[in-house]
Amino acid sequence: MKVKNLRLTNFRNYKSLDIDFYDGFNYIVGDNAKGKTNLIEAIYALSFAKSFRASQNEEMINKDALFATINATITSGELSKEIEIQFRKEGKKVSLNKKPVNKLSGLIDVINVLSFIPKDTSLLKDSPRLRRNFLNQTISKFDKSYLFLLISYEKLLKERNDALKSINLNLNLIDVLTHQIVKLSKEIYLIRKRFISDLNKLLPDVYAKISSSEEKLSIKYKTFIDDEEKYEEKALKIFTDNLNNDIKRKVTTVGVQKEDFEMYLGDRNLALYGSQGENRLSVITLKLSPYFLVKDEDKLPVIILDDVLSELDKTREKNLIDFLKNLNQIFITNTKKSEFCEENYFICKENTIKKEQ
Repeated sequence: MKVKNLRLTNFRNYKSLDIDFYDGFNYIVGDNAKGKTNLIEAIYALSFAKSFRASQNEEMINKDALFATINATITSGELSKEIEIQFRKEGKKVSLNKKPVNKLSGLIDVINVLSFIPKDTSLLKDSPRLRRNFLNQTISKFDKSYLFLLISYEKLLKERNDALKSINLNLNLIDVLTHQIVKLSKEIYLIRKRFISDLNKLLPDVYAKISSSEEKLSIKYKTFIDDEEKYEEKALKIFTDNLNNDIKRKVTTVGVQKEDFEMYLGDRNLALYGSQGENRLSVITLKLSPYFLVKDEDKLPVIILDDVLSELDKTREKNLIDFLKNLNQIFITNTKKSEFCEENYFICKENTIKKEQ
């Protein structure tokens, strides 16, 4: 997967932009607040039709316009596809090859974007919800069945929570919903467990290449239940034991929707004992490692890294750039050029961006 061309209309500070990209490394340099992040935000939006920083569509629309449009040409091997996303205050419209896309999961097969942005540095110390979101979103890009499981699970969870809030409590309905939730929970658990196991085979090598450290980086999955054989039996018991509490609080208090993970460097929990630099490098590693789970060269993810070099020393900056140059297609932003990258520069100035001649 590669982004060959991007056309923006009224997107953030870009009233009109039409730009072709390189197949491999794309280094975007410019002063702060000139539009570097806006550009890669648009690329990110191609994957899930949403921003990595805006909670409302109107935030992405130029102040002088009623809507913003992202058009992109995406290639996969010899195939080429056109994506169009139009953001309006009241909603968005997505089309693929000029045909409406009703389910946004349809974009996953067209472009898979892996990203790092500055706020990701706090991922390991932030709330479990953000780590679950990362896990769910990343797995969904590699396993479409997982996305459907999550959607089904959230629907059942809402029904159970609504039943718990009902004035006329229906214990039979709650029991039926609980059994259905437990069945889906096991499937979600097995996919998460396999994904984290696969990541743990990659993390040490990727971290070593970026950090020049021999310490082993790993993930510990904090599961609701970790027992494949007796999963449903144990899960039903926990739900039963917590039923009175759920009724009192009018919400489901246990389940895979509460799961989390921790990262370790050697035997140190990074959230508790990691330095800022170790946390940053570990999260970068975590965000990049899923790239190597893709075996089909035509479906390799696009990488976007915003302001990733600002807090790295020269050794790690060189390590990271050398590492990235071997990947499929990379977009990296910075306020200045790197001595370790000699070409493929884009210069970002007020409301425009151009290839360096």
